[in-house]
Amino acid sequence: MNDPFEQLAAAGLVTLLVAQAAIHIAVNLSLLPAKGMTLPFISFGGSSMIGSALAFGFCLSLLRDRPGAYLTPVRRNY
Repeated sequence: MNDPFEQLAAAGLVTLLVAQAAIHIAVNLSLLPAKGMTLPFISFGGSSMIGSALAFGFCLSLLRDRPGAYLTPVRRNY
């Protein structure tokens, strides 16, 4: 992953999923009051599940290896 946009986008998406899980863990440890959030990919919540799945899918698509995606095109003079 050489593109700074891909690095920042992947970091943001992973941070989103980790923050949801961290808040849920803190609620279970009685460190925070209950927020009504669902645990990503574990708890059932319709729109939350769709959002988590989309974020994970976007992250996977950013991490996909695309050979030659960053190579400069060769100019040919015909």
